[in-house]
Amino acid sequence: MKFVDLFAGIGGFHRAFTSLGHECVYACEIDEELRNLYILNYPSAAQCTFGDLRASIDKVPHHDILCAGFPCQPFSKSGSQDGILDETRGTLFYDVLTILDRHRPEYVFLENVGNFERHDGGRTWRIVRRSLAKLGYDVQATTHMASGGNGLLSPHHFGYPHHRERFFVVGQLTPWDRNVLPRRRKSSAPNLKSIIQTADELTLADNDETRLSASQERCIDHWDEFLQRLPSEVPLPSFPLWGDELDARYPFEQLVPARLRKPDLAKACRYRGNGSLTTAELLARLPSYAREAGPRFPGWKVRFIRQNRDFWNANRRYLPLEWRARLRSMPPSQRKFEWNCQGERRDLWDHVMQFRPSGLRVKRMTASPALVAMTTTQIPILGPEHRFLTRREGLRLQGFPDDHLLPLSRGAAFHALGNAVHVDLVRLIAASALLALGQDTSEQLLAV
Repeated sequence: MKFVDLFAGIGGFHRAFTSLGHECVYACEIDEELRNLYILNYPSAAQCTFGDLRASIDKVPHHDILCAGFPCQPFSKSGSQDGILDETRGTLFYDVLTILDRHRPEYVFLENVGNFERHDGGRTWRIVRRSLAKLGYDVQATTHMASGGNGLLSPHHFGYPHHRERFFVVGQLTPWDRNVLPRRRKSSAPNLKSIIQTADELTLADNDETRLSASQERCIDHWDEFLQRLPSEVPLPSFPLWGDELDARYPFEQLVPARLRKPDLAKACRYRGNGSLTTAELLARLPSYAREAGPRFPGWKVRFIRQNRDFWNANRRYLPLEWRARLRSMPPSQRKFEWNCQGERRDLWDHVMQFRPSGLRVKRMTASPALVAMTTTQIPILGPEHRFLTRREGLRLQGFPDDHLLPLSRGAAFHALGNAVHVDLVRLIAASALLALGQDTSEQLLAV
């Protein structure tokens, strides 16, 4: 069958569908570098690959399958008085619907972020589902279990070492006669080590761009020291640790620090100067999350602070003054710590880590955290290798072959990988929905 690949990125849909024997007859990608790479990676699509969808929408030919990892822009609040396209007017999904209305492909495959169903309070998904239904498509989606569905799908559900829950939609003009979305495999046991390059495979450029900075090394070693100093019988909390709550004295339950009189605020901030600091300058000495005007902190923040104060008060005796001083000298995001390895050996360098705005997050070496498109600061760190992921390992995590071409800069490469669909997961969904493969062959795909 013939398919179109909208908002194509690095071509995850393309690779999945061509591997099943289908032919790409149109692709669009507005980013010039990605578009040029798409043509290099898929030369058979060179003559049918375009830039802006809106500028080339009239060039979309007849096709059987429409694929799109579409942007989720806010939809119109005006209602649907003008027909099936009204609520999506002005968005790129409007153009997707225009193509569907014009060409009536039998199948639709859509992908978006895991939280898509809840975007705009669920309104966005309701509009998408209703719009597809009005065009005659019977739709199935990976709706959250809380909504009565079977839950999001992630590569790690099928044995691939990437924890990346996404929202998928499959539609067909003929009503489905079964549940076509693959079920999670509880017996799957992904292993992140399966995608790691050996040291002798790395180039000088690989070593250079995956090296941890001195500050990052110090942060990891600092929290590793915390793990070593904490007695093994002391359980590590399941909630994130906020280092700024160690020895903190500001009020948080009945009022916020910003509501204190200046002398009391100075005491809460541990300021013993001559009183020359302004209220704003005193507040700046507190954690950023404690500076809101109030009148009170939200309940979730009160609970977090109370949990942290209780933990630190119970265990501060294990942490010398010198350790605490070093903690206070670190950047705010490095003063937070999240341990997601309950029952595992307490050595950070045994696990996979990620620097996040919420702190240093630690997970087991079974699956990588999701690659994030918006930043390179959150590229996963392979503890046993003492480095960040390489580009090739990023390709493997997303189901692409090692020789797939990526943008030149590391930032652009991981931005593209973070936006990509997982090739093997899409192939499993497509194989199930299109009945292109028998059950035995589908099972073999799980072992890729």
